Amino acid sequence: WLKPFWLKARRARSEGREPPRLHIARQPEAMVNIPKTRNTYCRKCKKHQPHKVSQYKTGKKTGKAQGDRRYEKKQKGFGGQTKPVFHKKAK
Repeated sequence: WLKPFWLKARRARSEGREPPRLHIARQPEAMVNIPKTRNTYCRKCKKHQPHKVSQYKTGKKTGKAQGDRRYEKKQKGFGGQTKPVFHKKAK
């Protein structure tokens, strides 16, 4: 029977042979700075010019799209979750 690698380190720490690990409190992530202007193509001038840009949030879903209707129909009744639910977060 093979022991997992982390058991050796845990036992060594508990026996006092290795100093305990320090847990460093991380600062909360700051908001990302995004430039207010961007150099993009202007159809009127027919060349690249600085344009004002802003961030948009996606609009509220109406639930009337074909995919939403299909998903709701598939989920209906017994049988639990029918499609995979994404759990892996970005690192």
